[in-house]
Amino acid sequence: MADFMSDGQRYRKQFPTYEEAGAWEAELKKRIRLDMPYAEMLEGKGASMLLTELLDKTFLRFWENSANERKQLSNIRLLEEYFGASCPIHTITTTKLDDFVFSMERRGLSASTINSRLNTMSKAFKFAVDRSYLKGLPKFERKKTTGNGRIRFFTEEEETDILDALEADGRTEFAAFTRWMLDTGMRPIEARFSPQTAVRQDPELGWLIDLRKTKNCYPRTIPLTKRAYEAFEYLSDQPMPFARFTESYIRRNWDFVRECTNDTDSEYVFYLTRHTCASRLVQRRVPLQIVKEWMGHKTFEMTLRYAKLFPSNMLDGRNALEQLH
Repeated sequence: MADFMSDGQRYRKQFPTYEEAGAWEAELKKRIRLDMPYAEMLEGKGASMLLTELLDKTFLRFWENSANERKQLSNIRLLEEYFGASCPIHTITTTKLDDFVFSMERRGLSASTINSRLNTMSKAFKFAVDRSYLKGLPKFERKKTTGNGRIRFFTEEEETDILDALEADGRTEFAAFTRWMLDTGMRPIEARFSPQTAVRQDPELGWLIDLRKTKNCYPRTIPLTKRAYEAFEYLSDQPMPFARFTESYIRRNWDFVRECTNDTDSEYVFYLTRHTCASRLVQRRVPLQIVKEWMGHKTFEMTLRYAKLFPSNMLDGRNALEQLH
């Protein structure tokens, strides 16, 4: 393996023999030093990089210590399991990616889950191209998802039933966490990464929480309702108040909720606390730009999914036009 750095750029290529590798490295160093053309020497230089090495580099660059760390590690493990950790990245073609998608479909995975894993791979391959580990990208074709369907959220009656069931069974901590999530709209993983010190009091705005580790790495600040702050006070006996609410902890308690409410809808999940918060903001005529910032949506299109819930918005349009006459 010829492998060296020059002006912050890494050059590497694999050869059948040590002598060939040494000769290539010496010639390339000479050409770089004398500012001579050397592009033809780099043909296929990405062939030596293995998938596990690329994914590791990408993880350290973008996802380590982020709120998305755990999900990306899961995706990386699955990608290495399917393609092989020692698979050279230049051998992963569009056809092989199609085979991967078909394999995931046969496992019964949803379109959004498959797309999440394709996104991880796409990010890594773009990282490789930007650093000249790879000459070009295969085509990443995402699965179509139904983005314009109904938006499921908890009604006030459903919320009351959920909280009453939790309190009656002595699950007061999870009830407090549910209230917190309903009124902040945070993702569960964002809550788990939020330290006690993230909550502060502003002299004008009142109690706030500053989110630094978010899914899309965009920090944001959320003002707290009285109910949210009371939930925080109840749970703030530890430096990381919400770290206890792991995926398995949430699943166990939510299974209890589903049993109590007898709701078998596949969309009846704890993550609806986030959709409920966004839906209530829109239904109470909060401008969509503010909803976008509150929820931490990466694109405005994600926020527009809730626009259909805006009360009487068509009538508002008519009344605005009537004023012209």
